[in-house]
Amino acid sequence: MRAEDFAKLREDLERELFSGARSVGILGLTDVALRLLDGLAVSGFIAAVGGIFTPSPEEPPITPHVPVLPMEGLSRANPDALVVASDEAKQDLLLAALPYIQGTPKVIVAGYGHLDFRDQVYDEERAQLLVPSLANGYPNSLPHLYQCLMNAARLDLQGVVAEFGMFKGGTTMFLSRVAERLGMSWPVIGFDSFAGFPPRRSPLDMYDHPDCVFTDLPAVRRYLNGRNVELVPGDIVETAARLEHEDVVVSFVDTDNYSSARAALEVVQERTVVGGAIVFDHFTGVDRFRYTIGERIAGLPLLDDSRYFHLHGTGVFYRQR
Repeated sequence: MRAEDFAKLREDLERELFSGARSVGILGLTDVALRLLDGLAVSGFIAAVGGIFTPSPEEPPITPHVPVLPMEGLSRANPDALVVASDEAKQDLLLAALPYIQGTPKVIVAGYGHLDFRDQVYDEERAQLLVPSLANGYPNSLPHLYQCLMNAARLDLQGVVAEFGMFKGGTTMFLSRVAERLGMSWPVIGFDSFAGFPPRRSPLDMYDHPDCVFTDLPAVRRYLNGRNVELVPGDIVETAARLEHEDVVVSFVDTDNYSSARAALEVVQERTVVGGAIVFDHFTGVDRFRYTIGERIAGLPLLDDSRYFHLHGTGVFYRQR
């Protein structure tokens, strides 16, 4: 929990105590719980704490003055206030406690970590990447790609996964590993010039940053060796036709510029199977990548294509019919 969020948590708790709350229950045997106890000891409210309630009560007590109890103990304790001693896990703790809460005690929470994307497979596969994915044009670019793959697997879609703009292959590896983890045989077909940004064909080819150029194709081949991955080096305007006869399950467009994104879209717009998706890294964003607007403009025709559904604020276009 961030320092400012902890300060708000403690402030709200002490406000309740000053307002007359006589008993407090702490949800979660966490570092945050320890810090709350330290603060309450200093302010003289430690006696109001009836216990720390946790789904794992077998853990030893933090202090002899505050018992650690199972969630079931809330039924007997019946505290006036409940403070959730976690940010990311607050939902899980509240759901575990809810069957045993009597009445409507004041519930005190802080932070917004519960809104972060959480998925065990996603976390595990991302942690395995030796080369990090740079699918970060907007905050949820990589989670949305993962969710599109998950949905395609649920629907048992058949075809290929395409990536336009590979850089060092971090996202390519992620796509390949997730496909394998989901038990799907989708090959990943990756497109990149591996020679820097192609010559500008349009005024909308505005992006050209040296940190986004990687020309060591043999290194990418070594990194992806043994994976179900096909590399298609060259200018995407000229190579996107490789997919003309493929059924595409999910495609990821991260070319930064208009001409290459438009060439990719001209193929995958027609070849994406129902239930699949086209995901743009730079269709939306938050105060970053000003000069990738060309990639967004290339994707605008999809907004008028009734076969695709788009939620504002995402780069995802879902093929619905």
